[in-house]
Amino acid sequence: MRLFARNCRIGWAVSCVFAGVLAQAVPVMGQTAATKASTVREPLEIKLVRNKVTVTGGKEILTSAATARPGEILQEVATYTNKSDAALTSLEATLPVPVNTELVMASAKPGSALASTDGKNFSAMPLKRRIRQARGVESEQEVAVSEYKFLRWRVAKLPAAGSMVFSARFKVLDDAPAISAGDGKQ
Repeated sequence: MRLFARNCRIGWAVSCVFAGVLAQAVPVMGQTAATKASTVREPLEIKLVRNKVTVTGGKEILTSAATARPGEILQEVATYTNKSDAALTSLEATLPVPVNTELVMASAKPGSALASTDGKNFSAMPLKRRIRQARGVESEQEVAVSEYKFLRWRVAKLPAAGSMVFSARFKVLDDAPAISAGDGKQ
């Protein structure tokens, strides 16, 4: 699983927690992990939880997503927590669309999410592309949701000791093999 905290105005690496497993980002500014760990507390913690969404008796239930079959809905919730004593600014919370899934439109929360097909260029949803038709005439066409690869939320300021939650739902594609824990992420 990958999550990104890009362009966060901090001078050290990011610490991420994925479903209870701690993963260290690459040290920055020439520091070794051992040197940095002994001198600086990581400012940002990212926790990702994936659940399967089922409906039983008209009630929505979230259960473990150890496996998922075609047609099932997954919900991913990323919690970004500022562990520092200062606000973090210009944070870009990025959530990759799991492999063999497609975004369930209007499920991204907060609703200000941007989407991308390449991880570099982000725009408001629905994504559109310009198509050159016969005789050189250009028209705009919506990009298929199955082509979305990343979601991103821009956060101007994450206060000291504050948290923000970002989530989205994804449908497992009908032609996809069953997804097991540890699979399904780019």
